[in-house]
Amino acid sequence: MGQLLGYVFWHRPRSRAPPGGYERKLAAFQETLRSHGPDGFVDALSFRLESRPWSRHRSKGYEDWYLVKNFGALGVLNDAAVANPSKRPHDDIARDATGSAGGVYKLLKGGLPLREARFATWVSKPTRTAYQAFYDDMTRLVANRRTDLWRRQMVLGRSPEFCVHSESRLDLPIALRPRTLGVELVAAGRSTTGAKA
Repeated sequence: MGQLLGYVFWHRPRSRAPPGGYERKLAAFQETLRSHGPDGFVDALSFRLESRPWSRHRSKGYEDWYLVKNFGALGVLNDAAVANPSKRPHDDIARDATGSAGGVYKLLKGGLPLREARFATWVSKPTRTAYQAFYDDMTRLVANRRTDLWRRQMVLGRSPEFCVHSESRLDLPIALRPRTLGVELVAAGRSTTGAKA
């Protein structure tokens, strides 16, 4: 898997933006990235959400995953997103977006292509548990299930430290403070890289 990173971006349309048009603009931006991917770019996709992982209230919106090979590629993507040919599609969707938040996550375990995820379970490592013990526990808890495991690399907001994607709902111990959300793939097009992230 190397050092696959995901820049995760949460957002929602302004009240004046029609949902169908918003998703079309989001799809156009991500398709431009996939067609003219900068060095180190892997894929771009979005999930429709009923709520954000840190919120207990309904807050419909979107969760984008921009996948890159390393931190250097993250900087290249940041520049490419607002340069031609991506500039106009980026600006079109940015004008209609509000409520933005983001985070950078690293893939620790990848047994499920991200495009096949139907649930995202956000968890926290118990305070006195060593990281390796936590990883071992997670491996045991999801044994024989197709899942992935992502760990937050930077604290850019209130998002939890870990995310596990799965095809079906996971039943995890309360000590992990699990928050499970159904995710619906939208505005994804097709991966141009063959990546299984």
